[in-house]
Amino acid sequence: MAKKLITTTAPGVYRFIGVDFNIGALKSAGKRYWMFVALLGIIITLGIVAWGTALANGGSVMAMRDNYPWGLWFTNYMYYVGLSAGGLIVYASVHLFGAEQFKPLSRLAVLQAGVLVMLALLGIITDMERPWRAVYMLLTPNGTSPFVYTGSAANIYMIICFVDLWVLITGFGGKKLAQRMTLIALPFAIYLHTTTAFVLSLNKSRELWNSAVMVPIFLTSATASGIALLLICAYIMQSIGVFKFASSMFRSLATLLATVIIIDLFLLLVEILSVFWPTSAKPGHVVRLEHFFTGEYAWAFIPVLILGIGAFVLLAGRKTRHLPAIQITASAMYVVAIFFKRYSLMAMGFSTNTLGQYSSPYFPSLVEVLIALGLLSVGLMIMTLSAKVLPLQVPEDEHDEEPAALGAGAEPVVEAG
Repeated sequence: MAKKLITTTAPGVYRFIGVDFNIGALKSAGKRYWMFVALLGIIITLGIVAWGTALANGGSVMAMRDNYPWGLWFTNYMYYVGLSAGGLIVYASVHLFGAEQFKPLSRLAVLQAGVLVMLALLGIITDMERPWRAVYMLLTPNGTSPFVYTGSAANIYMIICFVDLWVLITGFGGKKLAQRMTLIALPFAIYLHTTTAFVLSLNKSRELWNSAVMVPIFLTSATASGIALLLICAYIMQSIGVFKFASSMFRSLATLLATVIIIDLFLLLVEILSVFWPTSAKPGHVVRLEHFFTGEYAWAFIPVLILGIGAFVLLAGRKTRHLPAIQITASAMYVVAIFFKRYSLMAMGFSTNTLGQYSSPYFPSLVEVLIALGLLSVGLMIMTLSAKVLPLQVPEDEHDEEPAALGAGAEPVVEAG
């Protein structure tokens, strides 16, 4: 009788589309885990209620106005899209440049990137008073609008990330397919981040946006903040027992982070210098940017410089860069700094309108804050459940050139007559 291969899984593990979901692990989760999940569930519920209020009452419950047509949702869109860059950088380093020290992070990095882009897209949907009309952007796209390109790029990149995660977990296609997926994801990621920056820089009537440096600044700050968030996430996952990383991996991440931070700060300082230097200063630019140094917007922009420079100083010293407390502190500082930077970028176009009239700072309403917190909690919920359910730890023999592996969590193959 011909032999056939039978695969079995451990109790509580259910296989779907080739991935072993360890549902049984949820039963052994501790009290603190479920308290955190319950808290996220409450915040998500409040976010849904707030979104329902926005749908029922329209823009009247939002703090956005004629001078600020984009609010917290657009700040978060830029922020989440930027944060997703860290996952790609680490993943691409493994499969394109042979940075094997980052290999244990590959699945977590791709998952984080996909979830963050999903949150960015959900932010757009929750801002729409009639979200069901979003289909018209696909049916009748305006080729001159950068939103058409950044929106389509975000959708495609999100799908690529989740397909890529499936490839990494199942081992389908081996190392060759993983490398090809990287080659597909990399140009789409660059396309996504640059088109998001072009949404700002191609507005010639908004003087502080209309700068060619806007695109590289967006890319560097996105990469730095994304790497910083991934480092924090890796430490959290290690603390709850999902991973066990080598200290050398964290040192490599911290070194990479310090390198990108100094490039990001350099570009920002070059832009500031160009605005204020006497022989290059333009009255419109100077007046607008002064609001962010000495005016009502200084509360958002000055922390970008303080936290950014402080994070680099912490990581610059070789003797202290390897310390977990230094790495986590510097990463947290830069993640916060980039959020303020995204708000400042949004405000730089609206602080003074096209007629030269000053607009007081925008502060989101309670409805906007609850929607934003609800979306953030959705992302945290996905990551929290994935930490228990998904096989995120990378086996040593991952991406071998042999036929695809059975999938994480599978028992040895049994031959049956």
